[in-house]
Amino acid sequence: MSLPAVVGRSECERRLLLVFPRETHDTVLSSPVAAAAVAAMLYVGAVVGEGEEPTKDSRVVRPSTCLWMQDTVLEARQTREERDEWFGAAARGKRALQALVVSWGLDFAPWYGDNSRETLRDEALNGLRRYGAVGARADLPTTSSTPRWALSEEFAQLFDPRLDDADLEVAIDAWRDRHVAPGDRLRISSLRKRQAGAHRVNVTLPDGEHRALEPGDASLLLQGVIEEWAARRLRDPVVLTISEPGAKVYVTDAAVLEELGLSISVGELLPDAVIVDIGRTPPEFWVVEVAATDGVVDDDRKARLFEWARLQGIDPGQLRFLTAFLSRNHSVAKRRLKDLAVGSHAWFLDEPRLELSWVVLDD
Repeated sequence: MSLPAVVGRSECERRLLLVFPRETHDTVLSSPVAAAAVAAMLYVGAVVGEGEEPTKDSRVVRPSTCLWMQDTVLEARQTREERDEWFGAAARGKRALQALVVSWGLDFAPWYGDNSRETLRDEALNGLRRYGAVGARADLPTTSSTPRWALSEEFAQLFDPRLDDADLEVAIDAWRDRHVAPGDRLRISSLRKRQAGAHRVNVTLPDGEHRALEPGDASLLLQGVIEEWAARRLRDPVVLTISEPGAKVYVTDAAVLEELGLSISVGELLPDAVIVDIGRTPPEFWVVEVAATDGVVDDDRKARLFEWARLQGIDPGQLRFLTAFLSRNHSVAKRRLKDLAVGSHAWFLDEPRLELSWVVLDD
C-alpha cells in the first residue's frame, strides 16, 4: 500500500476550513485538533476505500495516536520506513513512541496531551464521520480502546499537496455534492456570495425595478429579504422604503404611499426596510431590520417602531416585524436570537425557505 503525501497540520486546518467553513458548520469540524487528526492519519496511511468502513485488517488509529504526532516528526521523518516505524511504535504505546522519537535525535513534543482524547473522539472524529470523511470499525464495542479510525479515500484526496487552489475548489465541490446535504450546500453558496460581495449589491424589487445598494452584508441581507423572503412569504409585496448606512433612504413607491394615505418622513425613518403586502385586507406592513452586526427587533426596538408607525399614520395592528440574519451560525444570531421581541419573526439568508416565529400560541 502506498502512503499519502505528508501534509502539515496548518495546511490540514486551512483545507478543513475550505471544506467546512465555520460560518456554516460546527467549528469542531475545522478545529486544530481535527486538523491534527487528519495530518496524523495521512502520515501513517490510515485511509480506507470510499464508502467502506475500516475492518480488523485496515490500518487504523486511536485518538491518542493523532494527539502524539509532532511537527518535527512530520518535517524530518517522511520515508516509508520511518512512517511505518512511527505507526508501529504508536500502536504499542506512548513509551515506545517516545523511545523511538528520542532515538531519532528529536525531543518528544506531542501536539496534545492525553486529556484531549475525548474532545478529539467525541467531537471532531464523530463529527467528521457524520459526513463520511472518516470511518470507524463497526465490529468493536464503543468502550474498546482498540484502534478504529481512518480517513475515507475520497476525503483524504482533498489534502493532496499537488492540488492548487483552483483544482482544490473543484475537488471540494465534487466531494460536497456526494456527502453534504443540500441545505448545507446552500449555506456555503450563500457564504461565498457574501465573501464575493466586494461591489455594489443590485436588488430587484417586486415591480422589476433595480436598485443598487452599497456593498456589504447589510445590503446582501436586504437583497435576500426583498428577492427571496418577500416573494415566498407575501401575497403581493411592495417595497415602500429602503435605508442604508450613511443616511441614504429611498422611498421606492410614492404612488402606493399616496394610495394608502401615508406620508413617511425620510428624516425620521427608523427601519432598514418597509414592505407592505397589499394582497391582504387590510394591508400588512412589514418592518424589516437587518442584523449584519446588531440591530434586532427586541422589545425596546419594537416599542420604538410602534411609535414610528403611529407617526406615519400606520395602524399598529397592521404592523409586522422581521429581523434578518446571515445565518443561525453567525455570531450576531448566536448572541441576539434570545432577545427577539414577542410577536416578531426571524429569517436567515442561508436558509431562505425557513422562517422563525416568536409568537404567543393560542390558549
